[in-house]
Amino acid sequence: MTMRVVKQIIYEVDTEQEAFEKARKKLGPEAVVLSSVPIRRGGFLGLFKKKKYIVTAGILEEEENIQRHERDEHERLIAFQKLLSEFSGDDKDVAPAAKENTDVLEISNEALNLSLEGHKGKEVNSSFQENIILSAPNEIGERQICETLLQVGFDPLMAMEIASEYLRKGRNKKLDDFLAESISVTGSDFISALGGKRAMFVGPTGVGKTTTIAKLAAIFALWHQKKVLLLGADTYRIAAVEQLRTYASILEVPMEVVSNKEEIEKALGKHDAEIVLTDLPGRNQKDFARLQEYSKVYEALRPDCVHLLIAANSSYETMVDVVEKLKIVPYNAVIFTKVDETTFLSNIFKLMKTYNIPLSYITTGQDVPSDIEIASPARLARLALRLESIETTEV
Repeated sequence: MTMRVVKQIIYEVDTEQEAFEKARKKLGPEAVVLSSVPIRRGGFLGLFKKKKYIVTAGILEEEENIQRHERDEHERLIAFQKLLSEFSGDDKDVAPAAKENTDVLEISNEALNLSLEGHKGKEVNSSFQENIILSAPNEIGERQICETLLQVGFDPLMAMEIASEYLRKGRNKKLDDFLAESISVTGSDFISALGGKRAMFVGPTGVGKTTTIAKLAAIFALWHQKKVLLLGADTYRIAAVEQLRTYASILEVPMEVVSNKEEIEKALGKHDAEIVLTDLPGRNQKDFARLQEYSKVYEALRPDCVHLLIAANSSYETMVDVVEKLKIVPYNAVIFTKVDETTFLSNIFKLMKTYNIPLSYITTGQDVPSDIEIASPARLARLALRLESIETTEV
């Protein structure tokens, strides 16, 4: 009997026991560890390095049960798994002085009293919470809605606003469907979500920009068979350019380093690309002088869409600061990264309601190929209300 790997992932863990646990978590109970290679990382001057393991796991299936289209998908995934996200940085929150403008709301005394009571340490039973969310609108009151929203991280003012609007406008909808209406997106598939042939990516340092671009490049090149060109405009950090070059080499797509209009035009003329992804250097949103460089690249490239990357685990004040300071470039869409690293998603809804910027993608981890998704209002709403988890890709 001939066996064949039909699904495969590659990841890094601290122990061999963790290797088995993660394999089953990602692939299910049928997962097996195919290989485990010990390595050593970190340390100081070559000393005190910690032992880790590079693990390859997969699912085995009998050869005769594999259909032709499954074999084709397997080959694409094997190539995709070469993208190991080893270079992602940590998001560093800063403390901007962003002041919010609050609209006048029609709030009932019941909801107002609820917010004043506070919910310090108070927990709502999860089954009760789900019953409230999934109940018919005429069966629940403003207090119950506020209590549910507060429990999943919405601040009191926003919880009251949503509850008030829901009972006035959304009586014929479930709460998650109503909440999803506050999110707009750029497209319903990976191609349309990109916003055009030429896309530029900007964001603060450590947001995971280059890794996100690499994942998208893999999807377009391997899944959609598009001719992809990567442009790296980060001429200050050699490591960032080499990271992008490594991804390009693995994917077998061209990559050019550019710093001015002439180099951009030369690169575009040299390659017959169907999709151009431009990686700009990460910049501290407070460094106005360096942010000016974004404008120069924008003017030279004239992209169809500019994606602003924001870490979902940032504070709301930091998100506002990024959105305001990076207006120096006319971005058209937002990508939220590190969605898997935050406890609450309420800040996403608050930011989108305030600025009304469409979302294009979200990233949910470092594993390939599953950890980038097309932004879906319905999924984000269900994630925010804890009706499903990051690991759930289908409702």
